[in-house]
Amino acid sequence: MLLSHVSKFFVTIPIFAFHTKNWFCAEWLYKQFIPSVVGFWSIVRNIIRRKRAKKTLRASESKYRLLFESLPQRIFSKDKNFVYMSCNENLARDLHIRPDEITGKTDYDFFPKELAEKYRTEDKRVIESGQTDDREEKYIVDGQELIVRMVRTPIKDEKGNVLGILGAFLDITEKITLQREAERSRHLASLGELAAGVAHEINNPITGVINCAQILFNKSSEGSKERDIAGRIIKEANRIANITSSLLSFARFGDSKEKKSIVSIREIVANTFVLIKAQLRKEGITIKLDVSPKLPQIIAHPQQIQQVFLNAISNARYALNQKYPEVHENKILEIIGEETTIDNRPAVRITFYDHGTGIPARIRDRVVEPFYTTKPRSKGTGLGLSISYSIIRDHEGRLAIDSVEGVFTKVIIVLPAFKPT
Repeated sequence: MLLSHVSKFFVTIPIFAFHTKNWFCAEWLYKQFIPSVVGFWSIVRNIIRRKRAKKTLRASESKYRLLFESLPQRIFSKDKNFVYMSCNENLARDLHIRPDEITGKTDYDFFPKELAEKYRTEDKRVIESGQTDDREEKYIVDGQELIVRMVRTPIKDEKGNVLGILGAFLDITEKITLQREAERSRHLASLGELAAGVAHEINNPITGVINCAQILFNKSSEGSKERDIAGRIIKEANRIANITSSLLSFARFGDSKEKKSIVSIREIVANTFVLIKAQLRKEGITIKLDVSPKLPQIIAHPQQIQQVFLNAISNARYALNQKYPEVHENKILEIIGEETTIDNRPAVRITFYDHGTGIPARIRDRVVEPFYTTKPRSKGTGLGLSISYSIIRDHEGRLAIDSVEGVFTKVIIVLPAFKPT
């Protein structure tokens, strides 16, 4: 027997007699058969290697896909032409598609043109610079502020050429809101104590000033210089009294003895208009009211919510009168009531929408700060929105402001709906 060892395989060739003829026959068989076996095994070995490589690749892909899908971020990749290559399940769910359906699409297939162009500009900046871009962006979605952390990083080959973008974004609204609330609560607590002390110190003497000025006014003759001066004193003293009243409201809004009750949001809006509709009509402001009587009721301090509504209307009045001193077709204040949700609970959203001067983007985040105002000194104290914000927060609601300078302002108030047990 002639035993030929080929790798781990053995081939046995029988030789019956060891003479020249048989030797040549064996040699011929060896030359014909053994190369075929070796070639066959090379093929088998390559197949095994490829299968092992594929198995390793699948395991690697499975591991990274699991990581890809487990992260809370919305993750995507795009080529250098801004075309989507892939995304994870979280992003696909938001877009109402399967992950594989995003391939070959662009932002224009999923978002409004203005937003798609914004994303295109930001993607282009990353591709051209080759640098990672990490930023926080704010949006208004269903009347609520949404804060997103967006990270874009370039995908590069071994030579450093940019091939595309890997992006991830995460909703950090709750985290930022909690940070803001904690900071604001500390700030408001100290300001509240100061405001209450100042208001009490001013209230008593200013009442005396008003009373004395009123006596002088009553005793002086019509048209006299004394009466004119006394009238001015009364006017300015009353302004001081109004400021101290605002300070006390700011300091004590959470200490109200009024109990919360089940109320209709439409009824609060109607009661608010009783107080202000004559003034709005006089100033040529058109009111568009769209608040359905079928809206869910809320549990609230009616007077406090009315105070918030009055402040929103007052700010809208001022903005409209600044932009349109006379009668104008766009001198409009819209008040819209809708059903919505807040923290996955039924809620009511009231939007005060005016076409006035708007708020500059650089100060939009500051307008709810205590004592911050863009109005002249005689027109506001800078406490109205701050008090409103605190009242809505005390009712477990949300107050957001959406505005474009020179175009419009929306004050959006969301309050939890009453849910019968």
